Amino acid sequence: MKKVRFGLIGLGNIGTRHFGYFPELENAELTAICDVDKTKLTELKIPENFDHPITATDFDKSIAKFTDYREMLDSGKVDAIIIAVPHYFHPEMAEEAFRRGIHVICEKPIAITAREAREMTAAHADSEVVFAAMFQKRTEPVYIKIKEMLESGELGELRRVSWNITDWFRTQSYYDSGGWRGNWTGEGGGVLMNQCPHNLDLFQWFFGLPKRLQALVYLGKWHDITVEDDVLVLMELENGATASFITTTGDTPGTNRLEIAGENGKLVLEAGKLTFFKTEEPVQKILDHSEKAFYSKRPRVIEVPVETKAHGHKFITQNVINAVLGKEKLMSPGPDGVKSVQLANAILLSGLKGRAVEVPVCEGEFDQLLEELRTDERQNAPDKAFDWEAYLRSFDV
Repeated sequence: MKKVRFGLIGLGNIGTRHFGYFPELENAELTAICDVDKTKLTELKIPENFDHPITATDFDKSIAKFTDYREMLDSGKVDAIIIAVPHYFHPEMAEEAFRRGIHVICEKPIAITAREAREMTAAHADSEVVFAAMFQKRTEPVYIKIKEMLESGELGELRRVSWNITDWFRTQSYYDSGGWRGNWTGEGGGVLMNQCPHNLDLFQWFFGLPKRLQALVYLGKWHDITVEDDVLVLMELENGATASFITTTGDTPGTNRLEIAGENGKLVLEAGKLTFFKTEEPVQKILDHSEKAFYSKRPRVIEVPVETKAHGHKFITQNVINAVLGKEKLMSPGPDGVKSVQLANAILLSGLKGRAVEVPVCEGEFDQLLEELRTDERQNAPDKAFDWEAYLRSFDV
């Protein structure tokens, strides 16, 4: 194989962004597109620049068009697909592709529940195809640098982590823009399911899954929605270090500040700037042996150099192309996507049940909670509930 032929499923907000960078990819071509809405196959609405320039602005006549993704998978026109539809459909579409020997890039999150995510990866294990999750934050140089510093031992053993991510501000008009947004029956969650999967992925990529956690989760605190829009989590990591994680779609101006306290000092990321406050000796040694009751020696402040280079969605796609061709390892393997879903499920279960939980939580218990939330929504907030089957039928001729 010299070129990987791609099919793109979903031409909404994120799908059109994927479409726009295809001319810039090496050893790949877009040969098919699919959307249940036929108008999207004829009228391309180019979004504003996201994390890469938009090069393609019109459909090439050679690109095959489908309204049924299974027909596209069976057409013989694609070797790989990008799944860019609402996450409710991710597991089904990925598993259908795996069965046909077609490579998959799946947008985040890979599923709504940990059970679906696990079953999805089990289906992949029985295939020989490449499976990647679209966690493009892993391509950002600053996060790559943090990962390197953690793995090299430069920070020493973890003592504490704090991540305050309140710059996911969304207005009510955002939630009103699509009937599937902001409800349990359509989206399956709020800030944890839609905005924060990238942060949850980076958290587990850096630190692993926590052993246990306790959360405060508020449903529709700032918006007229039925899902969570304000979350605070306290966690215990595998080595006993503690972590806090705060996120919301209700704050502006928001904050994105990550603090990682280790045995050799503290690493801080804020506003794209990475700073290492390095202590003269290991923290525990100072704590145990300093004769100064009120130790106050200032740490050495090191501005950590971070390479400046392009990053974003297209770099995950290019990495997958190279992996299919046997040239690179995956940066964001699909099975990694299970962990961020497990973390999101645990946070919701803890916050809505009002108790600490072990991670990962029992899949059956979370599935039952989600079904209770969906049932309650249908009965008590029918104007907010969304019916995917009725939505799909609306496009039938």
